Amino acid sequence: MNIFAIFLVLTTLITAGIVSPNERNIKISISPQETEQNAKTEYVSDRIASALEGTKHSVSEKIEEDVKGIFDKVAGKSHEASEKVKKCVGIIVDKVNGKAKNVSDTADTLKGDVEGNATEDVDLIENAVIEDAHRLKVEGKRSYQKIRRFFSHMSAYIFSSNTFRSFMGMIHLLGFALSYGVCFWVTFISSKVLAKALPKQQFSVVQSKIYPVYFKTLSYGVATAFLGHYLSQSCPYYASRGETIQGLIFLAIFSMTMFNSFYLEPQASKLMRERMKLEKEEGKDEFDIEPSTRNVDAVRNQTGTKTGKTTSDEPLETQQELSEGAKRERPQVKILSQMLKKLNLMSSFLNVLTLIGLTSHLLHRCQLVHSSG
Repeated sequence: MNIFAIFLVLTTLITAGIVSPNERNIKISISPQETEQNAKTEYVSDRIASALEGTKHSVSEKIEEDVKGIFDKVAGKSHEASEKVKKCVGIIVDKVNGKAKNVSDTADTLKGDVEGNATEDVDLIENAVIEDAHRLKVEGKRSYQKIRRFFSHMSAYIFSSNTFRSFMGMIHLLGFALSYGVCFWVTFISSKVLAKALPKQQFSVVQSKIYPVYFKTLSYGVATAFLGHYLSQSCPYYASRGETIQGLIFLAIFSMTMFNSFYLEPQASKLMRERMKLEKEEGKDEFDIEPSTRNVDAVRNQTGTKTGKTTSDEPLETQQELSEGAKRERPQVKILSQMLKKLNLMSSFLNVLTLIGLTSHLLHRCQLVHSSG
């Protein structure tokens, strides 16, 4: 507010100083009466100007003093402010340095604590690992001992005489069931159904494929049954007469099965193939066609050749050639058929004896079950 007041006064003085000289330089023509009045007025104006000049100098001096005082005050305050700022900055720097020192001390303390804690943790971990390893070792020994005792008991139970005889008795029953089932099926069911459903040559081919598998399966089953029957006996083996007879029956059945499998069946298959070859050459492919009358039509086989007697349209010489060829080949076919028939009868007889022997063992087992009950 003081500065604003001084500014207004200075503005007024400057304006008066500018206007007053211009008024003195103005020349006005007036009358004598007016001259006196103007002289008075000029005198008053001169007094006012003198007063204003004095006032101007006093005001200027006052303003200069005030401005100088203000500048001194501002300088003093700025100096005080700078001193205060320096003091504040010093205080802040001291505080920062103190805090930095505290932080450093704290960091050193924490570092020492962390190192100490880490050392303690490592020691604890090492101790825990050692304890766990010792515990696992002890538990491993206990588990090993438990497993060893378990397998020891299991082996003692499995390989004990009673358990072993029971197990071999089960093996004996499995082998006997397989042998009896296969023999019964092939003898009474499979052969009958195939003989009715298939032509003669196709039936022979199917039988030649079935019988090798049949005899091998039967021999495996009989051998397993005999082994189980022998080892299921209490020492000394075959002390009982009845069990000894059953063992001999198994040996006889096994011998007949092996004879069928390795001699009779291969010979029968060989003769069957030779007879089928001769029948094809003679003209019999799928049917046994005997020489017939001239009214029977010719039958074509799978190769397209005609078989049997032709009609009267064929030349007489061709008919005579076919008849002579059939007469030459028919004795060989008959010989092969007779030999094959003998082999089949022998094989069937041995197969029936096998079935009878297995049935007798079945009756023996039934008697044992009934007597034990």
